[in-house]
Amino acid sequence: MADFGMGPYGWLRKTGEPPPAVGPNIADSVGGFPAEFLVPKELDADFAKWAAAFESGYDKDAFDWLKWNAQGIELAARLKRVVGERYGVEYHYPYEDPRKELQDTILVID
Repeated sequence: MADFGMGPYGWLRKTGEPPPAVGPNIADSVGGFPAEFLVPKELDADFAKWAAAFESGYDKDAFDWLKWNAQGIELAARLKRVVGERYGVEYHYPYEDPRKELQDTILVID
């Protein structure tokens, strides 16, 4: 899930912690994912670009929410391929998406 600040995009929710909570931020555009997650630098860089697009454009009339969310879901799928069964991966639609029916939508990435 993207948010505001230093390009945050990765969150860690502990087992048993119910959605929609996302837990503490563990990955952002400045530091990427912690080393123990084994996330390639290229994937971190792609997440950083995706988060920057959100922060710089989410409030513009021309912001393409469909394309941006599709990119986020693809990034989440790439992350799942990296972390495998060690971690669950979810995609949370941001509150700022004007399609209010998606506000609490969480996609579990298999």
